[in-house]
Amino acid sequence: MKLIPLTCYFLLLAPFVQPELTVAEDQSSDFTRIHFQASKPPINNKIQPDRAIHADLSTFADEAWILPIRSSHLSPGQITSRSLNLPGLQPFFLVGDDPQSLAWLRQHAAELQEMGAAGLAVEVADNEALARIQAAAPGITILPVNGNDIATRLQIEHYPVLITATSLEQ
Repeated sequence: MKLIPLTCYFLLLAPFVQPELTVAEDQSSDFTRIHFQASKPPINNKIQPDRAIHADLSTFADEAWILPIRSSHLSPGQITSRSLNLPGLQPFFLVGDDPQSLAWLRQHAAELQEMGAAGLAVEVADNEALARIQAAAPGITILPVNGNDIATRLQIEHYPVLITATSLEQ
């Protein structure tokens, strides 16, 4: 078998090679700006905004599907306050449906609301218990979640507790 010299190969294939493609998006014309603008895919038939929007958890439809919540690593009790170094952490707190948590919530509700703290109910038996927790601090979003991972990461065993970027306290 004879080898065809490289130059002949290119000469034979040259007529079949496509000319260089021009990408319409790279041209600056009104037509391409209108028709080829980068867009975000719609979610639930709504166009996504260009800037981040924080989720409004207070409109969560019904928490009943997740109840009961049991956090086996946590129980009501006293904690020892300590410093934390978690820059950027938004304040949040852990509570349960026990009398100590409800009293703590009533006592600290104004302060928690002022700092914009979110609440996590880590021990909740049913809808009535969740309603009691939420009623103890009106105007503050408190959602039921399992607190075991938080307890492990922050090395805590008890609630109620307030966690901020700089401290863990009761």
